[in-house]
Amino acid sequence: MIPFQAMDDVIFDTLGVVALARRPNVSSVRIPLVVRDGVERLGEFQQVIGRARHVFARNREWVFRRGDEVTINARVQTVESLITDDGLINEAVLHG
Repeated sequence: MIPFQAMDDVIFDTLGVVALARRPNVSSVRIPLVVRDGVERLGEFQQVIGRARHVFARNREWVFRRGDEVTINARVQTVESLITDDGLINEAVLHG
């Protein structure tokens, strides 16, 4: 087994929550996500202008696209933008 993949599984098992991901016109899927709340949004002069919720998913389970809906603890939020995708893990910002 690849060491990074094993560590990846440990992180998602330890810090992850099971969420419902749904793309318009596609059925929903239950996937483990790592959630980071309160991530700072910086303005033009590096001042904090807001905070957002970021979610991480493994690419083998779900690759986020703008407009996807994510349900965590009965709260539905829409994917606002994709931040990173390194081929193994992808990160998205949720709206609201």
